[in-house]
Amino acid sequence: MELIISDGGSSPAEGVCAFLAGLGVSRTSSIHLVGRGALACLSWLCRHGFDEVAILNGAPAPAERADLLLCLAASGVPTFERLGIEMRRVRPGGAVILRIDRRSCADRDRAHRLLGRSGFRVEHRLRSGRSDVYVARRAVT
Repeated sequence: MELIISDGGSSPAEGVCAFLAGLGVSRTSSIHLVGRGALACLSWLCRHGFDEVAILNGAPAPAERADLLLCLAASGVPTFERLGIEMRRVRPGGAVILRIDRRSCADRDRAHRLLGRSGFRVEHRLRSGRSDVYVARRAVT
């Protein structure tokens, strides 16, 4: 998969939508959100035409499997335990995006173990300030 970075001329929202499209996530894809910042993500995605978005907070999850699981604040054991549960609901070929504080070796190690155990392969690691953003895809069996 090739990650295309715009040379300008488009809005940040268009860039995010293009990035998601490059991952195979469309406005009709099922997107599940976990962790701090999920409400802001939900609002942004809905404002930009993504209709199948749900915040997972321990209540019964939506029936459909996720095309994308997004966690922009992965830190600490409870968050990773929650992610482990929710990653099972990502369809084969689906993606997960995790943002982790680069300074936390424990969280980075947790993320790598969890992704590997759950059948995901890291496709991209993006650096953003003090964070690393991992984009991983579940293997198609």
